[in-house]
Amino acid sequence: MKRLVLLLTFLLAACSQQLPEHVALQPQAENVDIAFEPPSPHAFTMVGQVTGEAIGEDPDAAQEAAKNDLRNKAAALGASLVTIDENTGEPVPLENKTKVKLVGRAYKAID
Repeated sequence: MKRLVLLLTFLLAACSQQLPEHVALQPQAENVDIAFEPPSPHAFTMVGQVTGEAIGEDPDAAQEAAKNDLRNKAAALGASLVTIDENTGEPVPLENKTKVKLVGRAYKAID
């Protein structure tokens, strides 16, 4: 039983370490706006679904890092707007950190 607990602890720690604590906003992502409502289908077309994730001791910093990750991924798809459909934050067991996951849709303006 002790081995199982140690193995589970190790696996949880390994998974949380793969997420970044800081995500820098890339220059091309500076022009990606975050919207609270889907845009007009006459002005924008959806180019894909994007997920932003981060982890940190400060939940607000983890949230900002996840937003940067989301905007960076939207920019990589050529988007200029992203909506957030799912925003989850959960404590990481055995660590004093919060994992934030944002799932959204990326949109490109119709020319």
